[in-house]
Amino acid sequence: METATRTRPFMYGLSTCGWCAKARAWLEANADGFDLVYVDLLEANEREQLVAKLQERVGRVAFPMIFFGEECVVGYQPEEYERLLERE
Repeated sequence: METATRTRPFMYGLSTCGWCAKARAWLEANADGFDLVYVDLLEANEREQLVAKLQERVGRVAFPMIFFGEECVVGYQPEEYERLLERE
């Protein structure tokens, strides 16, 4: 499982999720680069392992999930994204 570097958020999303598309668009407009994995496009085995790791780390799995360093924002929450980017 990947996590964000200090300057680069890491987003887990679904390719068919409207909120994930909004989060991606926000990151494209506001972050100085980011990494993205569409969980639904992974092979079944890899997807199951990743979802289990996310569940263990965050306590729930819902998309989008964006890691800013060790912090994770679940859902489309641009105010939180902004706050965490400003801390970097």
